[in-house]
Amino acid sequence: METTRLICGMHNDDIVDEIQALSAILCEDQEFQVQSIDEKEVMLMIHPHQIKNHLITLTVILDIKSYPVSSPQLSVQSSRLSRAELHILDTLIKEEAYKLQGQVTILSLVEWLVRYCNRYEEKTIPTAESLAGDAEHEYTTIVHLHHIRSKIIYVKTLSQWFRELDLHGVLISYRRWIFLMVSGEKNNLQLYLKRHRTQNVDIDSVGRPCKERMLTVLGQVEGRLDAVGVLDEVELNDSGKDWSTYWKSRSILVSIYQKFIQPQIGQKK
Repeated sequence: METTRLICGMHNDDIVDEIQALSAILCEDQEFQVQSIDEKEVMLMIHPHQIKNHLITLTVILDIKSYPVSSPQLSVQSSRLSRAELHILDTLIKEEAYKLQGQVTILSLVEWLVRYCNRYEEKTIPTAESLAGDAEHEYTTIVHLHHIRSKIIYVKTLSQWFRELDLHGVLISYRRWIFLMVSGEKNNLQLYLKRHRTQNVDIDSVGRPCKERMLTVLGQVEGRLDAVGVLDEVELNDSGKDWSTYWKSRSILVSIYQKFIQPQIGQKK
C-alpha cells in the first residue's frame, strides 16, 4: 500500500503510466516489482517469463525528475550466462536505451530483451519443414478501433511495429466502424498488443501524441490473412457487392465475419 501511495504521488506521469502498464502486462508471480522508491529515483526489477528458462533479470533505475529525457540506468543479471556474455548483453541493451532516449522506453526494452535472449537461446537453424509447421500455427487477431484522428501517423506507426515483429495486417474502414486484423506468430501478436495499448500511436484533439485508449480485442482465429503488404488498407461500402464480396473471398474471412464482425455492426450480409 505504501509503494502504491508513493507511485501515485510522484510528479512524473510518464513513470506512473509506465509502471501501471508494466504491472498489467508482466503480471506473473515475481515478473515485475517496484523494488524501491524515494523522492529522487525508482528502482524496478523485471524478470520476463517470456524468456525461455526464465534466463534474465533486468534492474532499472529511473530518475524521477528527468526521465524520459534521461536514459534509465540498466543492469542485467543471470546465473546462466558467463561474465563475457553478460557484458555483451548489458552493452547492447544500453545501446538500445540510448536510441530510445527521450521516449518512454522500459516496455520497449523488455520486448527487445525477450527477442534477443530467445534468439540467443535457439542454437539450431530452422529447416524448411519446421518453418512450414510454424506457418500452420500462425494466428489472426481481430481488433475494433473506436476512432483514428490522424490516419497517416496511425498507419505509419502500425506498419513500423508490424515490420519489427514480422506481422501482416489489414485495416478495414466501413461506415463508422474501423477493424484491424493482424496475422503472425502468437508471441509476436502478444507483443504487438502490448505496444498498441501502451505506446503513442495517434494524436489528440490538440495535436499531441497519444495512446490508444479505446482498443477492443474481439478475438483470435488460427490461420493467417493473405495480406499483400505489411499493412493493407481496405475501405468498404454498401454500393454494389463491395462489402459482401470481401468477406466471402476467403474461408478465414468468412469465419472472422461471422464470429466477430457481424455482431459489432448488427447486420446479416
